[in-house]
Amino acid sequence: MKRLRSKIAWPSRKMNSSSTEAIRKLPDHVVSRIAAGEVVERPASVAKELIENAIDAGATQISVDYDDKGSSRIVVSDNGSGIHGDQVKLALTRHATSKIRGVEDLSVVSTLGFRGEALASIAAVSDLELVTRTRTSESAVTVSVRSGSIIDIRESGHSRGTRVDVKDLFAKVPARKKFLKTPATEFGALLDTVKRFALGYPGIGFELRHNGSAVLTTPGVDTDRARLSQVLGAEVSGDMMPVDCRHRGLSMRGFLSRAGRSFGSSRHMSTFINGRWVRDRAVFRSVMQGYRTYLLKGRYPAVSLYLEIEPHLVDVNVHPAKHEVRFSDPELVHNFIIESVSSCLQKGSTPVGRWGIDSAELRVREGLSRRGRPGAVPESRPVESTQAGTDSRDAARLPGYSPPAAAKEESSSVPEEQQGLDLGVGSAQGRLGRVEVIGQVFRGYIVCQADGELVLVDQHAAHERLIFEQLKKRASEGEMPGQQLLMPEAVDVGRGGVEALAKWREFLGSLGWDIESFGDGDVLVRAVPAVAAKADPRQLVEALFQELLDYGTATVTERLRDAVLATTACHAAVRVGQQLDVTAARSLLEQVASVEFAASCPHGRPVARVLTRSQIERMFGR
Repeated sequence: MKRLRSKIAWPSRKMNSSSTEAIRKLPDHVVSRIAAGEVVERPASVAKELIENAIDAGATQISVDYDDKGSSRIVVSDNGSGIHGDQVKLALTRHATSKIRGVEDLSVVSTLGFRGEALASIAAVSDLELVTRTRTSESAVTVSVRSGSIIDIRESGHSRGTRVDVKDLFAKVPARKKFLKTPATEFGALLDTVKRFALGYPGIGFELRHNGSAVLTTPGVDTDRARLSQVLGAEVSGDMMPVDCRHRGLSMRGFLSRAGRSFGSSRHMSTFINGRWVRDRAVFRSVMQGYRTYLLKGRYPAVSLYLEIEPHLVDVNVHPAKHEVRFSDPELVHNFIIESVSSCLQKGSTPVGRWGIDSAELRVREGLSRRGRPGAVPESRPVESTQAGTDSRDAARLPGYSPPAAAKEESSSVPEEQQGLDLGVGSAQGRLGRVEVIGQVFRGYIVCQADGELVLVDQHAAHERLIFEQLKKRASEGEMPGQQLLMPEAVDVGRGGVEALAKWREFLGSLGWDIESFGDGDVLVRAVPAVAAKADPRQLVEALFQELLDYGTATVTERLRDAVLATTACHAAVRVGQQLDVTAARSLLEQVASVEFAASCPHGRPVARVLTRSQIERMFGR
């Protein structure tokens, strides 16, 4: 262990000479308390620093006891390698570390803790007792510290490992203590911290006790999936799918919640870089961008992602608590995360929520006719881009799909209630389930039943996703025809809208739009994408320019393209309130099954919801 000299990270505001001189005259123990704020902000940060030290020491079992009744107390115990008796005093010295041998090691940090400030900083703002014993020591060493000064050091009895007992945190630093939140909030932060370490290190057993009661117990396990279930619970983890991607020296594994499953906060989002949990804003944005057409605004997924990158390509020393990082090639890393998340969602999700629709297996099952002979509903024709009408007679002209022309005539021998769609619903063994289209309710939801479950499909969300995926394919192939309006439409979009048009006019032209500026704050619309030819042009253009203004000028073109296509699809899709008969509803589901992804509409609303038979029976007390 050695001591490295470093500068205190003073506040960024400029200080005059008198202020600087006053700080220089402060006693060392006061300066230590100021510096402690870099890494010790609350009980959770105390636990974080001590758990990191335990992991670096090779611990396989870590326990955290937190008592917030009366004076605050945190005890972190581990069975790691311990600290040699002759180095205990040095371990409590500021800027001392056993993990850095030279300045050059700072560029290839491979441990969780390395600054050597944890113990000294915690001791500066609390009463601390450290008990430690190595594998080869016959006895342990106990050190007592008060306000940063060692007051006692002695031999004692203790099992192998280290125990750090922190009492009266911030008792002598009232300015820091007044910023603590309520006891419940502080404990919540501590619980989240322990959970993150548990997710990051499934082979290590973790235990958290609060006021004497066990709150979290996670024995060491062999797989990430098993630990995910321990920490997040079976309900959340069971609906998450694995991701495992590699590209140019980068690798990312972990689990993602499926589209259609979201939460009101980001508390279920955990990202790790080289084993270190990070709260990096750029990484967070990259994950959210991967979900960009699969989540409603204001909703968040559940993710547990582990990114591995060469240590010399990432700087973890840019944040006092090492929550943020800096990449040598940020664009490469962020694009890798976005594409990995997006690709996983597309390949692992299914067209109607968790239902396993597979276009290769999609077919209409044979049903028994009244005369005992099998009959079949014919397959649908290729997709056509025509506009929706206003009732069931116009169902064949719904944009994005076409029902079978002679469906009713050819299947007349098959009772309607026996005509089920085989949508590839199955268990892990690949079992196919029978999905039967019952009809429509509230002129907006398709009702199906299958294998003891009732499925409600949002016809607008399903059709919107269908059109969106088709538009994306055509845009990538350069085939986005526009439809000239009989009369150009003038729309007031404001000065900001006109400025956005100047930047994006050529881009919009590639997506089937023909729009030009028309006065100070107006635009003149001459053509719209053909798929939305029957939509209200004014409403469509107003929604379009809202997207242009929301995304701004620094947006990635692909993200803006998806936003524009999502707006187009929304206005072209069949609406809630439009009547669909069973044939049209069945055809819509068939076509939805043919697209690459359809678990949610491009704005993140789920396509389907499921009620099991047991849930329904419980409603009626059965």
